This record gives sequence, structure tokens and C-alpha cells, in this order.
Amino acid sequence: MESYFFYPKDFTFVCPTEIVEFAKLQGEFADRDAVILGGSTDNEFVKLAWRREHKDLAGLNQYSFADTQGQLTDALGIRDLTEGVALRATFIIDPNNIIQHVSVNALNVGRNPQEILRILDALQTNELCPCNRPLGGETL
Repeated sequence: MESYFFYPKDFTFVCPTEIVEFAKLQGEFADRDAVILGGSTDNEFVKLAWRREHKDLAGLNQYSFADTQGQLTDALGIRDLTEGVALRATFIIDPNNIIQHVSVNALNVGRNPQEILRILDALQTNELCPCNRPLGGETL
């Protein structure tokens, strides 16, 4: 499976907290044969400068994508029309390219990467998963 997360802008305050937390979980996503990739509408040069300048991002071994024209952002309907940036949207896509999960947060509310991992874990069971099922928890 693939997981994509969009964030509003580089050189902001909430975005690096999410990126760092997703990076911490990268091994757990990999253990589930899942790819996690984040990005925004900023270009690759802005991303590189931000990674080099921000102490928490400098050492991360995680790539990001640049939707510089905003075509993907617009096609998915996740652009904040007032600010002109992507909302905090997360997609989990199965091997058949079917979206299995979508979550979208407002610009001012960071998401919970641990919850995205929990949902991915549940989706991969192919069984019924009860409310609040923890990672690796019982299925119905």
C-alpha cells in the first residue's frame, strides 16, 4: 500500500512536526510493505533549503514530492481556497490504486501519524476491525 500526506507549506510551524513523526514511523510502514510520502505545492528548491535549514528535518531519510502546479492538489479537491495551499490531507491507496482511506485536517490542526499507521495496519488485515483497535490488535 501507499500512503501520501499533503501539507500546506514548507518553512511553517506545524508541518515539520508531522514530517518528523511520519519519518519516525517509516520503519513501521516499511514493515507493512507500505510507502509513506509527503509533499506540498512548494518546489524542490524550497524543500531542499528547508531541509537544510530546519534542525529537525536536516537528517531525515525521507523524500517529499513537489506538486508545484497544484494539479494533484486540485484534482483531489484538497486546496484551501483562501490560502491557496493544500490542506493536511492523507490518503492510503491499495495495490490496485483504490483509495482505502482519506482524512483531511484544517490548516491549523496537525494530524496523528500513529493513527494513519493504525488504519493502514487494520486495512491490511482484510478482516473486520473494531473501533479503537490498537496496532496488531484483535479482529472480529
